[in-house]
Amino acid sequence: MSQRSSYSELNQYLLGTWYAAYRLIISTGLLLIFVLTYPEHTSDLEYPKLYHYVLSSFIAIALIQLFVLKYFKKFVQQQLTGIFIVDVCALSLLTLATNGTNLQLSMLFVITIFAASILLNAQKALVITLIAVISVIYQHFITSLFTLSSLGNIGNSAILAFMFFVVYGIGQIAVRRFQILENVNFSQSMELYRLQNINRYILEQIETGYLVLDENCHVVLSNPAACHLLGIQQMYAHDTFPLYQSQPDLFELIRFEDLENGERFQFESQQSRFNIHVQVQKLIVPHQTLMLLVLQDARKLNQQVQQLKLAALGQLSASIAHEIRNPLAAIVQANDLLPGCEQDQQQVLHGMISKQATRINRIIEDTLNMVKNKETHPVSIQLNEFIPQCIHEDLADIADQIKLNIDMRLDIQFDEAQLRQVLVNLLRNAVRHNDPAVGYVELKVHPYEHKVWIDVRDFGQGVAPADQSLLFKPFFSTSINGTGLGLYLSHSFCEANQAQLNYIQQEQGACFRISCQRITV
Repeated sequence: MSQRSSYSELNQYLLGTWYAAYRLIISTGLLLIFVLTYPEHTSDLEYPKLYHYVLSSFIAIALIQLFVLKYFKKFVQQQLTGIFIVDVCALSLLTLATNGTNLQLSMLFVITIFAASILLNAQKALVITLIAVISVIYQHFITSLFTLSSLGNIGNSAILAFMFFVVYGIGQIAVRRFQILENVNFSQSMELYRLQNINRYILEQIETGYLVLDENCHVVLSNPAACHLLGIQQMYAHDTFPLYQSQPDLFELIRFEDLENGERFQFESQQSRFNIHVQVQKLIVPHQTLMLLVLQDARKLNQQVQQLKLAALGQLSASIAHEIRNPLAAIVQANDLLPGCEQDQQQVLHGMISKQATRINRIIEDTLNMVKNKETHPVSIQLNEFIPQCIHEDLADIADQIKLNIDMRLDIQFDEAQLRQVLVNLLRNAVRHNDPAVGYVELKVHPYEHKVWIDVRDFGQGVAPADQSLLFKPFFSTSINGTGLGLYLSHSFCEANQAQLNYIQQEQGACFRISCQRITV
């Protein structure tokens, strides 16, 4: 509340100073006009000497009041009240000297009343208005009360007095509006100040460096982390400074290289002991284009990547060991029982050993296929041609069990080999878990808003609610013969191509949906 009061008092003081300067300029101008036109327009003045003395005194008082208001910022409200009292008295005497109201003095009265309504409280502004009204009408109303020839002047004075009250009312309405706007502006300023402090605190605490450059390669904003990585002086929260003075190596690189949005590169400088990983982001703001450089310690970044790889490798190794342990235990048990068994039992045990060995081999092959570092190369794929070809070439043995539903041309961006593997995995899973009584699974391709949905649906028992959260985890399978890597690989391939693979709950059966961004041709 105290901050808001100080903010309002500051605005009042600034407006009061401008008004004090205005009245000094106006009075000086009236005196100059009087001096330059005195011989020709003396007939317009009832008391020329009074007019001259009032203007001269008014200028002197206005100059003193302006000086006091500007250099003594105490009792501002009282000073402004004195200013308006002097104005009304001076204008009243000038009206008397001109033997009646005229347009020029009337406008000055109006401006004074309006300014008083804005700069003073309602009671003081009303007193100023009443003084102005009295000063305007007393001169003619009292002296010409019984003189019919002055009724015109009395009428003009009455209209002018009424206008003074109207201006006072308008001023009060304007004050209310100004107060509302002032409160809103103050609230927004405080909120902006709070957000700036929060942003500054965040930038100061994070380890990632942020450097914002304008079109002239001047640093607009930098945080301590960026200055530390680049080996430059801490300039955060200071004025804009040129990059070539603080970091000439980076300046030369940025100045003469055509950097694209999203580009990444490594940077080393003689001023810094760090190998810096830089990411470029173009910022479009009103009237200019800024460049954001995201700076990170490359060695620390590589360390984090290696730690993530080791963690993923440990998780994968644990999963593989867990999956191999069960069939390996079965093999060991069957091998222990083999010497003492009869011929028929030995054949059963040999079959069990062969089956479990095949399972271990399949786990190993699927794991090797999963960890192969294949880069994703998305291309434009026309689904109404690609999917029938995929079914014919890769799913010929179950093609008669697939019901394809695609009514229009739909194009997506996807890696062909990875999309083919995803469809094969989903369709074979659907056929494996389908209800034999139905005899087919459904492959439906249809548009939805700006996406393309590829639904693979079977009519079996579906997935239990307790298992749905584990569907895309590696080595999770509801089938004895499955390795649990098919859905995991499919989900990973979809993410690599900026698509999504989700399980859609159905009343009967299961539905897996591939959601891809549609390409308009």
